[in-house]
Amino acid sequence: MDKLVVVGDAVAGQSATLRKRMRILAADLTKHTFDLAEAFLQAQETRCYAEWGFESLGDYAELELGVKPRKAQYLARIAKVCRDCGVARKDYEPVGVTKLREITRLDPTISYYNAEEKHHEPLVDHIVRLIAEAPELSLVEIELEVARLQGMTGDNAMVMRAFKVTLSCWENVIAPCLESIRRRLGSAGRDGTGAAKEYTDGNCYEALCAEYSADPRNFMEDADESHVQIEVPEENNVRNSSSTLDAVDSAGSAGRDGMGAAKEYTDGNCYEALCAEYNADPRNFMEDPDESRVQTEIPME
Repeated sequence: MDKLVVVGDAVAGQSATLRKRMRILAADLTKHTFDLAEAFLQAQETRCYAEWGFESLGDYAELELGVKPRKAQYLARIAKVCRDCGVARKDYEPVGVTKLREITRLDPTISYYNAEEKHHEPLVDHIVRLIAEAPELSLVEIELEVARLQGMTGDNAMVMRAFKVTLSCWENVIAPCLESIRRRLGSAGRDGTGAAKEYTDGNCYEALCAEYSADPRNFMEDADESHVQIEVPEENNVRNSSSTLDAVDSAGSAGRDGMGAAKEYTDGNCYEALCAEYNADPRNFMEDPDESRVQTEIPME
């Protein structure tokens, strides 16, 4: 007589073993980084974190292991991309997490169009090449090559901008604005595991500034007094504003410094004013977005 196999119990046992192993590995993350990366990938693909009472891999990593959600996600991606590209651990582990994190931003399921030679090249081949060459390349060289393969060069090159605001401003003005914009933008698609992706803050700022720039009243010589006028406190030690942000000059003069020179509002001041004006329009917080508003097509970063 054939033996009966209780599949549910076997799976539950494997899940419990994995959870116990991950706790041990996380206790010495520096030593067991790539072991934990493979374990994170297993947990992600089997979704056993849900069985353990967590909504996502990131929640599990942070609340039980003390590992930041973003770190858990990129470690799992490193393991997945390398596996899918057929690169053995003995070949990719010496490269190190920092370089691998950058290389595995590339999607091995798509191709790169070589405009010079006029043909498509599978990105999987470039990923394998970059991992092999990584020990001889600097991180900057890898970043530039990844950007080239993603088409993020010239006008499409990504730029980093930083600003600071008060905690009250972030929680009460900017964060609610960004959340509303994400709802208006709709779905950002899903990642390789089926989890919903979210528009970045950069996507939201782009949509906000595009909508502001589409209104010609914002660029009149004489400010339209019918617009919401926002009192913006000045910040210190923050980079000055430029481009679209300069147009938020409707708040008026920022005063003068101790030498009598005119001061400029910072990027933080401008984002606060933009978000405050956005929040003052109740149409932006309707359950069903007002389709008459400017709809901006935002590329995912």
